[in-house]
Amino acid sequence: GMDVNGSSLSILPQGWEYDFETSSHGWTLGSTGWLWGYDTSLGQTGGVSSGTSAIYTYNGNYPNSMSSTTWATSPVMDCSSCSGNWNLQFQKRLGVESSSFDHAYVSVKGANGNWASVYSNSGTVNDGSMTTQTISITNYVANNPNFQVRFGLGTTDGSVTYTGWNVDDVSVLPTNTGISSGEGNWTS
Repeated sequence: GMDVNGSSLSILPQGWEYDFETSSHGWTLGSTGWLWGYDTSLGQTGGVSSGTSAIYTYNGNYPNSMSSTTWATSPVMDCSSCSGNWNLQFQKRLGVESSSFDHAYVSVKGANGNWASVYSNSGTVNDGSMTTQTISITNYVANNPNFQVRFGLGTTDGSVTYTGWNVDDVSVLPTNTGISSGEGNWTS
C-alpha cells in the first residue's frame, strides 16, 4: 500500500470467477458431451447453483462405454505474478459410478505446462444437490502465465450411469485476501 493523505491504498491480487450466466465464458466444451445451460433432467433448480445456467455433461445420464475422457477447459489465466495461497472453488452436482468403472476428474495446468489431477472420484458419487468443492491449487498457480482448469468425464464401463458433472460458479482466488476483477473505484 501507499500513504495518500493519511489513507491507505492497497493493490488487490487478480482473481477469476466464472458464473456461466450469459455464456460459457470462453471455456472449451469438449465433444458433444459438455453443454452450457442446464440439464433438463435435473431442472434449473437441481443443476444450477446460482442464476439460470451452468456447464454440464450430457442431458440426463452420461453414456456407457465412453472410450476417452471428454473435457470442459477454462480459458488461460495469466498467473505470472501470482503468489501466496490459492484455491479453486466451484459448485458441483456430480453423479458418477465408482472409479473401478467410471471416472470424473478435475485437472489444472501447472507452470511446467503439464496437466495435474487435483480431484478424481474414488467411490461412487451421487450428489443430491449442488455442493461447494474447494481445492488448494497453490502449487500450480505461482508464476504460471498459462494456468487453466478442466473438468473431465470418462472413461466409463458398459453398465450403470449417473448424471455426470453439473458445474457452476467456478473461481480461482487467493485464499485470504480480497480480489480484484480488474476494475476499481477511487474515493477520497
